[in-house]
Amino acid sequence: MAGKHKVAVLVGSLRKDAFSRKVANARFRAEMKASQAVLFVTPEYNRSIPGGLKNAVDVASRPYGQSTLDGKPAGVVSVTPHQLGAFGANHALRQTFVFLNMLVMQQPEAYVPNAGELFDDKGQLKAADTREFLASFMKAFGSWVEKIAGGPPSEESRDFEAFMKRRSDIARAYVSGDAAPLDQVVARSGAASFFPPVGGFERGAEAVAARYDKDVAVFRPGGESTLDIIHSAASDDLAFWVGLQTAKVKMQGQEQPVSMKLRITELFRRIGGEWKMIHRHADPLAEKQERRG
Repeated sequence: MAGKHKVAVLVGSLRKDAFSRKVANARFRAEMKASQAVLFVTPEYNRSIPGGLKNAVDVASRPYGQSTLDGKPAGVVSVTPHQLGAFGANHALRQTFVFLNMLVMQQPEAYVPNAGELFDDKGQLKAADTREFLASFMKAFGSWVEKIAGGPPSEESRDFEAFMKRRSDIARAYVSGDAAPLDQVVARSGAASFFPPVGGFERGAEAVAARYDKDVAVFRPGGESTLDIIHSAASDDLAFWVGLQTAKVKMQGQEQPVSMKLRITELFRRIGGEWKMIHRHADPLAEKQERRG
């Protein structure tokens, strides 16, 4: 790959000496969290994928609407000690990508038969042609990821990622009654908008800033807040993030803490070399009701 991407590797077999695990360890490094692409390495059970791998895919795709697999490039390597190269498992897995909205590399395909003869006692590949095949597959997969996921993060994206760590601290301060950190990143002039969770809206930088300063008065010290960023991006002088904010706050006039879960969209503009918030939309996330009867 021209740039660096985080690729998660999901191994279908959990057996200590699994052939598929050896193949994964021979060419790949696995890191699931914050992955930009997913490589699946799987054996075949009864002409399909192992239950453990299916369970991992199901967990990663839930809750509905918050799949960690959605839109990501994917590759599949199927491994077996038999002759057919785990063809059934390979294509059973590809079938799930239709619903998961994963963009799987179609060519080259990777069916690895006779896996019991491929490794030495140390788990290293013995045959040069197998190493060359896997190397060519990974080169093609790298190009596929580059094509789908794009190049390495831009300087603006890295800068905004660092800013978002500060944004989390700002949110924690605000729900504890301290608006000073937020005041430092709110636009003070020009176009701005705010849709608070209680309804209504404010328009214009001065009105929005005044609303933030007014609303903070309802919070007492000791509040907690976490931001769950589902998607974010930055380019030139604009950036945004969408996700969830979960908070437990102490309200004025109430003894018991109040729990909140909000859907958040925030838009930022680079002003004077710093990110300034020009739009925030927050609305309560309705909890699913359990059906009875």
